[in-house]
Amino acid sequence: MISLFQTRTRVWLLFVALAALLFSENVAASDSMSPVELIKSRNERVEAILEAAGDSVDAETKEQLKDIINSFIDFRELSKLALGKYWDQRTEKEREDFVNVFQQLIRNSSVKKLEVYKADRIVYEEPEINGSKAKVTTFAYKKRKEVEVVYKMHKVNGEWKVYDMEIDGMSTVRNYRDSFYKQIAKSSYAEMYNKLEKRLKDS
Repeated sequence: MISLFQTRTRVWLLFVALAALLFSENVAASDSMSPVELIKSRNERVEAILEAAGDSVDAETKEQLKDIINSFIDFRELSKLALGKYWDQRTEKEREDFVNVFQQLIRNSSVKKLEVYKADRIVYEEPEINGSKAKVTTFAYKKRKEVEVVYKMHKVNGEWKVYDMEIDGMSTVRNYRDSFYKQIAKSSYAEMYNKLEKRLKDS
C-alpha cells in the first residue's frame, strides 16, 4: 500500500492546502481575480461552511467540501507529473483510469480530518505570475506553529488551477512520484494501480 495515503499529520497538511482552493460558482468572477484573491475568497467560503456546520459535519456537507476541493485541482496534470516517465508509457485509457482513481482517493481522504482545515491566521504574499503560470506563497499559523504553503498554478480554459503544492518545502508531486516509482520498481505499474483500486474500494 502506498505510504503517502497513510494517515499522517503531514499528509493531512496537504489537504489543508487543498481545502483552501475552493471552486467559484461564478466562473466570470474567477477570471478577473488574481491567484491570491482567488485563494482568499475560497478560504472564506470553506471557513463559513465549517463554522455553519459546527462540531458535527454531516454527509451532505462532506460531499460539498469534496466537490469544492476537486473542482479547483488539475488532477490530470497532477497525475501526469506524479507518474513522471511512466505517464508516457500508458495508453490513453490507462491514463484516464489512473486519473479517476487517483482523484477519488484524494477526494475521499480530504474530509477525514476536518479539524486541520482551520488555521488561526493565514498570510498571503504577492503572487509570482509568468504568463499562464503562477506561484503563490502563504503562511498558515495554528497554535503558534507556522506552515509555509506554496501553490503552483496554471490557467486551464481561463481558470486558475493548482497542479502542485509545496508544504514546508515538500512537493506534493514529488512525494507521490517517489511513492509510485518505488511501487512500480518493486513490482509493476499494473500491480501499483491494482493496489490503488483496492484502496479506493475499501475506503
